Amino acid sequence: MLTKGAVEDIIMQHLAGKAGGAAPAARKAPELKKKVFISDWELRRIYIPGSRSVRVPADSIVSPLSLDWLEYEGIKVVRG
Repeated sequence: MLTKGAVEDIIMQHLAGKAGGAAPAARKAPELKKKVFISDWELRRIYIPGSRSVRVPADSIVSPLSLDWLEYEGIKVVRG
């Protein structure tokens, strides 16, 4: 049975990146130009309010939910 102190030690080791089997969480979101599939959340994050277009990589797939949102708002997708 783990004690409270042992659990705290395991958590601190994981947060410090010293956990045996677990990889530490990434600190930065992956760059959009390397993405193959662009979700609604990612597209809303790169959209600049007030603009009428969004630039995405040429070979990426934009999610259907994103396409619906873009069509509703009258925003064009620029690939390239």
